[in-house]
Amino acid sequence: MKSSTIKLHRRRLTDQIVEKLVSMIADGKFKPGHKLPTEPELMKQFGVGRSSIREAIGALSLIGLLNVSQGRGTRVNTSGDEALSKSLGWVMSTMGRDKVYELVESRIQIEQAIVRLGVEKATEEDIAEIRYYHERLKAAKAGSRKLIQADLAFHTALAKTSHNSILIRFLSELRQPMRRWMEQKASVDWGYDNVFEQHDAILKAVEARDADKAQAALREHLEITGQRLIAILVGKCL
Repeated sequence: MKSSTIKLHRRRLTDQIVEKLVSMIADGKFKPGHKLPTEPELMKQFGVGRSSIREAIGALSLIGLLNVSQGRGTRVNTSGDEALSKSLGWVMSTMGRDKVYELVESRIQIEQAIVRLGVEKATEEDIAEIRYYHERLKAAKAGSRKLIQADLAFHTALAKTSHNSILIRFLSELRQPMRRWMEQKASVDWGYDNVFEQHDAILKAVEARDADKAQAALREHLEITGQRLIAILVGKCL
C-alpha cells in the first residue's frame, strides 16, 4: 500500500479513520484474514497520532470487524460480514442526518438529469444492459450481496445511457455512499420492499422514451428509499 497521506476532512478523527478503514475492507483492499499495517504505518498513512489510530482500531475490534492479538498484529475478521454491516451503519450514522439528506438530494438531482438524457440517447444495447441487471435484482436472494450488486449495477447502467462522461463521473463519486445506502436497505426485512417494482417503472419509462415519466419514477424511487435509509439509521442509533 502506498504511504501517501490520506486526506481527512473536519470531523471527529476517530470516526473518519473508522470510515476509511471500513471502506478499505468493504472494497477488498484489506481482505478477511489479512493483517493491517502497523500502528506507525497507519499513523503515517492517515497523518494522525497513535491515540486516534488505537481508538479506531479498538472500536472496530469491539464490533468484531478486526481481531487484535498481542505480538501478531491486527487482522480483518475472517467471518466479519455481520460486523461489516454494523460498521457501515455506524459510518452512515456518523455523517449526521443533514448529510444523509444531502446524499439523497444529490442522487435525486444527478440521476434525474441522467435519466432525461438517457431517454434521448440510450441505445438498444444500453437498455438491454439495464434490463439485464433489473432481472438479476429480481432473482437475487433477499439481503444477499448479489441483491446489492444488482441494485448498484442497475443505477450504473442507467448512468451510462446519458453518454455524458461528466454526469457519469459525478455519480461514480457517490458510488461508496450509494453502496452503503444499499447495504443498509438490505439489513432489514422491509428495506427492499417494492424496489423491483420501482426499478421496473423507471425501465419502462426509458423504453417508452418518456423523459417526464422516467424522471418522476426515479424521483419517487429515491425519495422512498431515502426515507427508509433515514428510518433504518434512526432505529440503529436508538
